Amino acid sequence: MELQKRQDQGLPQRKGQKRKLEEEIKDEQPGISPSPVASSDARRAILSEVAVQVSILDSAFSWQEADRAAAKRATHVLADLAKNDEVVNVIVEGGAVPALVKHLQSPPITEVDGSVRPFEHEVEKGSAFALGLLAVKPEHQQLIVDHGALPHLVDLLKRHTEGTTRAVTSVVRRAADAITNLAHENSNIKTLVRREGGIPPLVELLEFADTKVQRAAAGALRTLAFKNDENKNQIVECSALPTLILMLRSEDAAIHYEAVGVIGNLVHSSPNIKKEVLAAGAIQPVIGLLSSCCSESQREAALLLGQFAATDSDCKVHIVQRGAVGPLIEMLQSSDVQLREMSAFALGRVAQDPHNQAGIAHNGGLIPLLKLLDSKNGSLQHNAAFALYGLADNEDNVSDFIRVGGVQKLQDGEFIVQATKDCVAKTLKRLEEKIQGRVLKHLLYIMRVAEKIVQRRVALALAHLCAPDDQRLIFVDNGGLELLLGLLGSANMKQQLDGAIALYKLANKAMTLSPVDAAPPSPTPQVYLGEQYVNNATLSDVTFLVEGRRFYAHRICLLASSDAFRAMFDGGYREKDARDIEIPNIRWEVFELMMRFIYTGSVNVALDVAQDLLRAADQYLLEALKRLCEYTIAQDISLDNVASMYELSESFHAFSLRHTCILFILEHFDKLSAKPRYVSLVNHIVIMSLFMFTSSFLVMYACYVRRNSLSDDFVIRGGFFAMDSSATSPKYERRPFSIKLWPPSDNTRQMLVARVAGNLSSQSIFAQKYGTLGKEEAEENAKRIEAVAFKAASQQYDNEPDGDGGSAVQLYAKECSKLILDVLKRGPVPKEDMEDLPSEEGDPGPKDSVEVITPPPETFFDISKGSRSFIEAEETEEILKPLKKPGNSYSKICFSNRSFSLEAARVAAPVLESIKDQLKEVDLSDFIAGRPEDEALEVMTVFSTALEGSILRSLNLSDNALGEKGVRAFEALLKSQSCLEELYLMNNGISEEAARAVCELIPSTETLKVLRFHNNMTGDEGALAIAQVLKRCPLLEDFQCSSTRVGAEGGAALAEALESCTKLKTLDLRDNMFGTEAAVALAKAIPKFPSLSEIYLCYLNLEDEGATVIADALKDSAPSLEVFDMMGNDITIEAVPSIAACIASKQNLKKLNLDENELKDEGAVQIAKALETGHSQLKRVDVNTNAIGRAGARVFAKVVLQKPEFELLNINANFISDEGIDELKEAFEKCPEKLGPLDENDPDGVGDAEESDEEDDGDDDRELDSKLKHLEVNEEDE
Repeated sequence: MELQKRQDQGLPQRKGQKRKLEEEIKDEQPGISPSPVASSDARRAILSEVAVQVSILDSAFSWQEADRAAAKRATHVLADLAKNDEVVNVIVEGGAVPALVKHLQSPPITEVDGSVRPFEHEVEKGSAFALGLLAVKPEHQQLIVDHGALPHLVDLLKRHTEGTTRAVTSVVRRAADAITNLAHENSNIKTLVRREGGIPPLVELLEFADTKVQRAAAGALRTLAFKNDENKNQIVECSALPTLILMLRSEDAAIHYEAVGVIGNLVHSSPNIKKEVLAAGAIQPVIGLLSSCCSESQREAALLLGQFAATDSDCKVHIVQRGAVGPLIEMLQSSDVQLREMSAFALGRVAQDPHNQAGIAHNGGLIPLLKLLDSKNGSLQHNAAFALYGLADNEDNVSDFIRVGGVQKLQDGEFIVQATKDCVAKTLKRLEEKIQGRVLKHLLYIMRVAEKIVQRRVALALAHLCAPDDQRLIFVDNGGLELLLGLLGSANMKQQLDGAIALYKLANKAMTLSPVDAAPPSPTPQVYLGEQYVNNATLSDVTFLVEGRRFYAHRICLLASSDAFRAMFDGGYREKDARDIEIPNIRWEVFELMMRFIYTGSVNVALDVAQDLLRAADQYLLEALKRLCEYTIAQDISLDNVASMYELSESFHAFSLRHTCILFILEHFDKLSAKPRYVSLVNHIVIMSLFMFTSSFLVMYACYVRRNSLSDDFVIRGGFFAMDSSATSPKYERRPFSIKLWPPSDNTRQMLVARVAGNLSSQSIFAQKYGTLGKEEAEENAKRIEAVAFKAASQQYDNEPDGDGGSAVQLYAKECSKLILDVLKRGPVPKEDMEDLPSEEGDPGPKDSVEVITPPPETFFDISKGSRSFIEAEETEEILKPLKKPGNSYSKICFSNRSFSLEAARVAAPVLESIKDQLKEVDLSDFIAGRPEDEALEVMTVFSTALEGSILRSLNLSDNALGEKGVRAFEALLKSQSCLEELYLMNNGISEEAARAVCELIPSTETLKVLRFHNNMTGDEGALAIAQVLKRCPLLEDFQCSSTRVGAEGGAALAEALESCTKLKTLDLRDNMFGTEAAVALAKAIPKFPSLSEIYLCYLNLEDEGATVIADALKDSAPSLEVFDMMGNDITIEAVPSIAACIASKQNLKKLNLDENELKDEGAVQIAKALETGHSQLKRVDVNTNAIGRAGARVFAKVVLQKPEFELLNINANFISDEGIDELKEAFEKCPEKLGPLDENDPDGVGDAEESDEEDDGDDDRELDSKLKHLEVNEEDE
């Protein structure tokens, strides 16, 4: 944890810690590196400058005032050069290191020098500062040490004994910073620092009067302690701990940040030091840092607490007792990933103590910890999982865990490392072990009285965690099954999937759910005539004619086999006395197998005849043969045929096969639910599942009674929830166990009515097409549907009085499903027509109702939300359903952020083609990411062809790495556009050839208003092609061609072409290589833009000449300009008069950006004066990195604070003295939010009016004062 990246609101940064600054910049701008030394000429110039300064240093090593002044200037020059990373290597190559090391020590005193010591400490400070910057690059660290820098730096540390003057303070601080950078990630140099005696003075400096020195010393100790045990021991032996712990309590964020960092590195992998730190009283101040304004300090404090908690159980308890839990939980919700990681780490260690677990959950720790499981950071995810594992060990937390959806989060999470997966599995096991006794009672109470979403969470969790013996109690007696079925019947796909998974989990526990899991038992041999009589004419008294062939049979065997044959031969049918009976619609092979089963009780059922044999068995009421066929068919169920298998089970009353299909659908619900044809099937199985699971749980309970030697005399009659009152009496006379599935109890019927009403009134594909029923109408229809179905099923039951009611239940569910679909397809009807609907008397009602179509009001169809991911054909078909609805009003579509496969594109094509006439805006940005080139080109061609001929207003093809091939893949679409107003081709890899293709394929641009090319590789040749497009855009208002590698030739061509775009409002050409030549051409075009309101010209290499001509052109044009951006153009005081005159004329100006130029104080004064009069709409001024000193900053502050709408002044990374910083903060005291950060300011830099050569200070001040007199600023009482 040595190098923690600083956050914007964290502690101030020092130039001596440049490495940290660079890491932050790298994090904020990934992939962006500093500009290299542009040319060999520039390199030679720098080498020459370095040689001059080295020569001065080599020749000026004396106490002579002139030598000291020269040496001071030389160190300043080298330090300024070293601030540019790309120049560091050149400085070292030029031999600066030995010269700088030489000046880390004072020159020898001679008799000639006397007692006068000019610039005492100043030259040494400058040398230490420059060497510290050179040491930022690891490859130079050893070189600096080899030239003998360390002993001198250590000696500089000891100068703190010479007083507390500013010079002493600065030299000591720069020496500590240099040691920090030299020892960074270099174990050898860390050891050398200790051997040179550097640690004792650094420890002493922790108590130095100046806080900056304290920070620098702590920073050095922090680096030296990292992974170096001998250094750690010496730091402790030097009695650093008491001072460091006192520093933890400092109100200065920078102080306590460095202190906690030192302690963190000391205790890391050092148990003995950890004990000493605890004994010194570190716990309470570390806990206090959890509430620090510095996120780095918070992180280090959380890490420390986690390490402390690993010491012993008492320490865990003390951490909680002293108030750490609340701040740690608050940190879990920070936007800082590392802050969340460390707080989860600390809570995870603390949560392993039983005394702390309930308190963490009670204080709100569960929900943020569960949210962290979604993180893509493996360490953060694991720390959160480990903390949850600890919390799950406390029974008092289990209900809260389940109430907030913790079980689902653990089950659904995508965990990165195996250790996290193992930890989550152990947590679920822990929770499962606690679902009993008072925990289970509490959960059942919650499941009865809580709001619906919580009830469902409890039911889902219990489905996975409860013991099989508790299933009836939970899911029948307390309504858990209804909650799960409610999820399965929901319109929400996630809820459906959760319900399906939970029901399948229950099915795995309930072994009685699928009677076809095993083959039917073999029959008793003596029941059957035997194999020898199959198709035997001996004693045959009846013959069957099948497909023209005779089958000899025996009436006595057939009469004993089934009710169907008994009815045939004993009833009033014509076959009663017939000798020959013709059997139609059945194959010989099937009929022979059926008869063989009747005679023998067994048969080998092949899969190819199983369905036909099932049909025959159902027709002739051969239940045993049906079960055998169901078993065979069930072995072949798959995703492709489960729907047909389910229909087969319904057609032939195959209950076992139906149950197997339901379980298969539940198991594979995620794959099946995406297929449209399964929607109605899912709705149907919701009703059947109610009966299937309920009856199964009752059977399980009966087995439980018998297994536990209880009385098995209870009789389940009168419905699913009815039980004989004598069931619990052990003295009651034992009676046979039996289950009756019909009729259902009143409670079950009411539950079904509520379920049907919910299905009728919820959003579904039928509701989208036919309209949604109101609540009252849905309830009325539900009552009628249930009554009709109940009557039909009761009649069925009356016809089988000796049965268990299974066929009645099947008919009940089938009738309900059929009537629900009828009502959904009919849609809502007027109240006065309700009397024509099906009633209890079975009146079918009218069949011809008017279909109601309610087109959706949405006009924007967007699939870009959520994570960036691939999309395949099946998902595309589902996700584009809204676009298929008749009468939809979508005119704008966005397919961004999803990567289409070729198959997915082919699914989307006919959909897009069907609506292309109504489309006005199409966004196909970033829709082929990660696809191979050949596939990507085909995808683009498919989309282009599908949309060809549409009349679009806006087209976005950005972020697709088109190149020339990609542009031409969109040829059909681009060529067909005649009314296009907006075209976006950003980050497309538009090369010279691709730019020509764009010019060729966009023949009509007369209506174009917005044209944006950004981050392409167009170059000069490509810019010439784009210029041809511009010449055909008379209505263009917004043009962007930024970061496109365009040089002087291409820039001039673009500028010339823009002269025809007289309606231009926004011009963005930033980050190209225009130079002066293109600037002159652009200046010529600018007067043609009277409506220009925003112009972005940063990083164009304009320099003074180019900036001047553009500013002069803008001065007399663009009266409504609101945004003026000339950042990073090497503008000096020479161009400032023209820029100031331009700014003064722009009274509507809202934003001014002149960052990264060289205005200095004199330029700052002129720019401020230009803003003084008027400019009442000014909101923001950016002048970062301009070598502005205290005077310039003060003037800017005075001017902008007079503007009524002003919001922000950014004046960071300049040369403002500490006093100047204080003045700025005082000026903005009443509105600190209007002053940007000042953490990168360098008070040791050389500004116009401060900290140059001391002998020139007076002259500089007088010169600047004379300039300030001409600036009329209303300076009120200061």
